[in-house]
Amino acid sequence: MGSSEQIGNFFFFGFLSLFLFLGYLLFEPFLKVIILSILITIIFYPLYIKLLKKLKNRIISSLVMTAVILLFIIIPSILLVAFFVNQIISVYPLLIEKISKYKDIDILLKELPIISKIYSIIENTLQSLNVRVDIGDAIRGIINEVVSFIIQQGKSIFLDVTLLVAGIIFMIATIFFLFKDGEALYNRLYSIIPLSDKDKSFLISKSYRAIQGVVLGSVLTAVAQGILSFIGYFAVGLEMSYFWAFITFVAAFIPVGGASLVWVPVAIYILLTKGFLIAFLFSLYGTFVISTIDNIIKPVVIGDKTNIHPMILVFAIIGGLNLFGFIGIFLAPIIIVMIDNLLHLFREKYVIKGRTVL
Repeated sequence: MGSSEQIGNFFFFGFLSLFLFLGYLLFEPFLKVIILSILITIIFYPLYIKLLKKLKNRIISSLVMTAVILLFIIIPSILLVAFFVNQIISVYPLLIEKISKYKDIDILLKELPIISKIYSIIENTLQSLNVRVDIGDAIRGIINEVVSFIIQQGKSIFLDVTLLVAGIIFMIATIFFLFKDGEALYNRLYSIIPLSDKDKSFLISKSYRAIQGVVLGSVLTAVAQGILSFIGYFAVGLEMSYFWAFITFVAAFIPVGGASLVWVPVAIYILLTKGFLIAFLFSLYGTFVISTIDNIIKPVVIGDKTNIHPMILVFAIIGGLNLFGFIGIFLAPIIIVMIDNLLHLFREKYVIKGRTVL
C-alpha cells in the first residue's frame, strides 16, 4: 500500500469519524425516543410479518401495527407511568412527615418489638468493640439515600414521559417507517458490516433473538409480578398498594432478588403491624405466586436465547439506570448481550486452541 493511499485512508476515516460524531449530536436529543421505537418494533416485528402476509400491503400493515401499538402500548404506558411517577413524588413528604413525628429515630426503632432486639444486639456489640457509631444517623442516611434515588429516578421518568408526549408524532412516525422500511434498513446495515456472511448471520440473528427474548420476557414478568403484588398488598390492607406494586414492578427487572426485594420487607412490616398469621399467609402468597411467576414466564419467553450470569446483569442494570435513566433497565441487558455475542465471535474467529491469532 503506497503512502498516498495510506494518507487517503487516514483522511477518509478521519472525516467519517467526524461526521458520525456530528450525526450523533444531531440525533442525541431524540436518542431515547429512537431507541424505544426500535425496541418496540423489534418486539412486534414477527406479528407485523404475519399481518403483512395476510394484507399483502406493506403500508397498510405498517399503519395497522403502528395504530395498535399507539392505542394499546404507548398511550396506556405514558398514562400509567405518569400516574405512578406522581405517586412516587407524593410519597416523599408523607415519609418525611412520619419520620418527623419522632425526635430521635432511635425511639422509633426501640418501639418495634423485633427491631428493638436487633438494635440492642448491634448497639451492645459496637460498644463492646469500642466502636462509636450513631445507628440513628446511619439509618437516616440510608433512608435519605434511598428516597433521593427514588425521587431522582421518578423525575427522570417524568422528563422522559414529557419528551414522549411532546414528541409523540415523531415516535409514531419512527415506528411506522421502521415497520415499512425496516427490511431495507436492515439490508443496508448488513451490507456494510465488514464480516463474512456466516459471522454477520450469527451475530445479528443471535443478538436479535436474545434482545427480543430478554426485553419481552423481562417486561411480561415485571407486569405480571406488579399486578399480582398489587392484589396481595391490597388484600392485606397495605397503604398505597398501587405505589408498592409499581416499586415491585421496577424491582422485578433486577435479576437477583427481583420482586422479593420489595415484598419480603413488606412481609416483615406486616408481621410487625398486623400479626403473624397475616404475615405468614402473605409470605406464602409472595413465595408461591409473586416470585414463582418469574420461573414460569422467563423460561418460556427467553429460553436458551441468552446465558448471561445474573450478577453481571445486576451491575449492568444499575449502571444502565445511572447512565440512561429508566430506559437503561432495557438497554443494559441488550448491551451485555451484544458484548457476549461479540466475545463469542472473537473466540470463534481469532482464538484457536488457546492461542490468539493476530
